[in-house]
Amino acid sequence: MPMFKILLLSFMSLGSIPAHAQPAGEIEEDLLEWNQFYRLQWYDFLGEPGEDARGDAGAAVQIKAKPFLVRKEIRYDVIALFNRNKSWARGQSPSLLAHEQLHFDIAELYARKIRKKILELKSEGVNDVKTYNAAIQELLQESNDADLQYDIETLHGALSKKQAAWSEKVKDSLTRMERYKKTRRVIRR
Repeated sequence: MPMFKILLLSFMSLGSIPAHAQPAGEIEEDLLEWNQFYRLQWYDFLGEPGEDARGDAGAAVQIKAKPFLVRKEIRYDVIALFNRNKSWARGQSPSLLAHEQLHFDIAELYARKIRKKILELKSEGVNDVKTYNAAIQELLQESNDADLQYDIETLHGALSKKQAAWSEKVKDSLTRMERYKKTRRVIRR
């Protein structure tokens, strides 16, 4: 049976974001940040499939790009996230889990591409949030397209040779983009 995945792409604009209560009936977020040392487990899929859900699993992944200022210079915190409470599974095979993990890995690959683009714009002297946001939006769309292509080419993970090829391709790309993995900021007083 084909698998289904949910891809949420988002970025936040610079400025204040009003605090608000969570709407009634909305699922609370339990977010897992992508980590090279952690692989998804079935117990990470805590959600229930919706009425229109098809397939054996749905991985809710997203890329968040949050801007902030440092001495009037625009910077971004870019992360790939997996939402445990919105991700669900009906089946639990190792190949299905590997397929869902790769959706998360693709999100991390594009988070790295966004970090790279941000550094390129910064080196060009760009300090206009609209320019950054346009470039980020373009890469988010590219990420969505790649993710859809992955499902099409692998038939949602059912074609094992295609799945293995995609797995190798994404692994190699993550290695090539290693210098753009998320770094921890240390704030000194």
